[in-house]
Amino acid sequence: MRTRTIVLFGSLLAVASVLSSRPLQAAAQDTAAGTKAVRAFVTNFGGDGISVIDPVRGRLIANIKTGSKPHGVSIAPDGTAVYVSNEGDGTVSVISPATNEAVGSVAVGKSPNQLEVSADGKYLFVTLNADNVVAVVDAAQRKVAKAVPVGRAPHIALRSPDGQAIYVTSEGDMKLVTLDATRWEVRAETPLLAFPRVLAVAQDGSRVYQTIRWLNGALVVSPSERKVVDRIALGEPVFASEGKDAHGLGVTRDGQELWITTQTTDQVTVVSTKSHTLLGTIRVGRDPNWVDFTPDGNLAVISNTGSNNASIVDVAQRKVVATVKVGTAPKRLAVGAVWTRE
Repeated sequence: MRTRTIVLFGSLLAVASVLSSRPLQAAAQDTAAGTKAVRAFVTNFGGDGISVIDPVRGRLIANIKTGSKPHGVSIAPDGTAVYVSNEGDGTVSVISPATNEAVGSVAVGKSPNQLEVSADGKYLFVTLNADNVVAVVDAAQRKVAKAVPVGRAPHIALRSPDGQAIYVTSEGDMKLVTLDATRWEVRAETPLLAFPRVLAVAQDGSRVYQTIRWLNGALVVSPSERKVVDRIALGEPVFASEGKDAHGLGVTRDGQELWITTQTTDQVTVVSTKSHTLLGTIRVGRDPNWVDFTPDGNLAVISNTGSNNASIVDVAQRKVVATVKVGTAPKRLAVGAVWTRE
């Protein structure tokens, strides 16, 4: 049976029991400058903006207009800004989480896909799928500082745990590129011999997990060795016309579990990061795309492209506790603590 969208009152009741034992910081932290609260930002690729969710309370906060085909999203480390790449416009929107509105825009190039913020928050790394480069954007000046060639059709950008590298997938060259986050140059390349989709990094940085087209599972990459060292195979799901079996990836905050969204079976599969064995599955919405976790690790948020909603999942119980309606064809999302005025 599919999970149905829960009305606000029901969502609050469902989540209340889960929250009773959680630290107060999971909900909000009051300061003189405002309130720091956990939010999920979901890009609605079929529309022109993003949806803002309070995952702790299981409710929609706002819809913000950004641009055509919003694709990637990333939160500044200090929680003062959120950045959204608009694939159709060739721009990156700057979002204020305090006011839930777009406060600026940067022209970056053709078909910006995923983006990442540097560890110090000063620069954005934006994959330009049609330009074959990563645009390095000065966040303060809101302009492109450098364009770094990384191979054909770069798609995903993800910061390493130590902040020293930005991992970039090259779809056209079927490789994983390690970009130096301070020198803005390619440091290493790892051949994948397959069409890369999404990646996630182990908490200690020793492993990169990479979903690829036609594999219901993920490759395990050693960044230090620059090679694929293992493969996680979950079995054959329903045939996917575009090879979209396993897609989104996320490592839990404790580093013990890898969560994989499978678009053809509408579920999330939980795998041990130590043994790569199956730990369980969770039925979510249609065509689940992306997964991320709240800072305390208690909740996961999954965007469901086919059902235009997001599933809020209790990580320990592996159970959907709320379903929040968002915009059309939600894809990427980012979860983190941001400054608000609530």
